[in-house]
Amino acid sequence: MSAQDVSLLFVSLNSPGFSRENVKVSLSRVHNREILSEHRELEIDRIWQERLRKNPHLYDGSKFRYHTAVVGGGSVELRLGLTSYREFLGTNWAPDTRLLRARAQEKYGNTQAFMSDPLGVGNFIETCDSHVVFIKRSNRVGEAQGLWDVPGGHPEPEEVSGGSPKLEEIDMSVLSSAEVLREIFESTLREIRDEINVPLSSLSEPVLMGVAANHTSAGRPSAEFHVRCSLDKAEVVRLYHEGGSEAEESSNITFIQVKDVSRIEESEIWTEMAPSAKGCMKLYNALNSGTGTAMQ
Repeated sequence: MSAQDVSLLFVSLNSPGFSRENVKVSLSRVHNREILSEHRELEIDRIWQERLRKNPHLYDGSKFRYHTAVVGGGSVELRLGLTSYREFLGTNWAPDTRLLRARAQEKYGNTQAFMSDPLGVGNFIETCDSHVVFIKRSNRVGEAQGLWDVPGGHPEPEEVSGGSPKLEEIDMSVLSSAEVLREIFESTLREIRDEINVPLSSLSEPVLMGVAANHTSAGRPSAEFHVRCSLDKAEVVRLYHEGGSEAEESSNITFIQVKDVSRIEESEIWTEMAPSAKGCMKLYNALNSGTGTAMQ
């Protein structure tokens, strides 16, 4: 993978990032993906069935779709729609993704118009002795198997009042933007707890560093947070090996010192790192090199 695996969609204006009170959510059907032809929509289901046959652990849950972010007045507004993991595999990971993006650019002036683009979350977890946490993705996950990543996942619509794990059962008009915002921030902490088995009480309130795009999956977006952990490296290792509720999603844990993050692109681990983790590191460096700025 190359340095072009990721790009930054927007970066917080100031370090360490946007606190929850400075983040807003706008939820609307106009932020959903554009519908393809009937034949191509059926292709989404065919792709899903094929992927499911190869990996029975996959689950077609509803997801929030990232549309854009608008930065101004010291805050950021995340404009979101709805999608599903099935749609993600059938658009962002489809064999004809390049053609779909070209058609979207021609018709809508936006390469992402047909893409599912589910919003992911990732975490720059800083231990009390100044180390950053990475986990190696196992063979049971759907993407980036065997690569080093930061703990993360997705905010889940089913965790919001009126939401559901099934996309077709959700009436977006009854969803609360405030609850969606809460779910985004709380989901990122749950993912840390479940993946590396540290208690929520050891984690600080997340701050949003920005959103990065993963170009190995057609620009799939991930919101990256900075979270401080009151535990040291040794304690995190001990808890990790005891196993959390999502222990099967990773096979190992490693750390680098925070002071070395500024040079991480020159390190050996960079070549073995998932694009989502690369985006997280790039956002941290952008914020802490004095170049943090809105990019969208």
